[in-house]
Amino acid sequence: MSMDIFTIPGIDYDSNVYVINGEIPTIIDTGTGFNSRMIIESIQKIIKLNKIHQVLLTHEHYDHVGGVQDIIRETDGSGRIFAHRDIVSKLKEGKSTFAEMLGGVMPHIEVDVSLTDNMQITVGDEPFQVLFTPGHSIGSLCFYCKKHEVLFSGDTVFAHGGFGRYDFPGGDFHSLLRSIERLATLKIKNLYPGHGPIIETCGKDNVAHSLSNIRSLI
Repeated sequence: MSMDIFTIPGIDYDSNVYVINGEIPTIIDTGTGFNSRMIIESIQKIIKLNKIHQVLLTHEHYDHVGGVQDIIRETDGSGRIFAHRDIVSKLKEGKSTFAEMLGGVMPHIEVDVSLTDNMQITVGDEPFQVLFTPGHSIGSLCFYCKKHEVLFSGDTVFAHGGFGRYDFPGGDFHSLLRSIERLATLKIKNLYPGHGPIIETCGKDNVAHSLSNIRSLI
């Protein structure tokens, strides 16, 4: 049996937004907020927003978290926000140079559940492992389901050998390299990255390609 995963591809700077149906309906990332109306309408076609239990944030960058308040508001109090513990205070502060550059406003985000490495959470109907994968940012997370070989990779790795930038504040090349080395050890069939196309057959090969590409910069 496969998982019930829906992709809302990012427009312009927006991250991809993922909706996972099941006993614990979940949204992963929310875009900048510039296209929240469209994203909310797309989610409503999949599941009523007041049924959403959790919104997982892969990291603290504006293009992934800017729309979180818009979505949470529509859940009528049922949705809780999950993010890595190292960025809880940063999200609450609501400052982002990137948001200002785009002419947007970073929301003040209250995280309900702070996550740490190797925690187990349920997404849809399945157990997922929280993987702390810093390098692109200080609070970068991936979410991995061993049973279905599914990885939500945020901006750590992308399809076709891509990987996240490490030249933003909080980015670090060597941390990113170690994080990708860790991901390369996993069995991955389906790869759902923060931006760009998804891979639903040979995710592991794509991560190996990302590792080869970042190693070539050493």
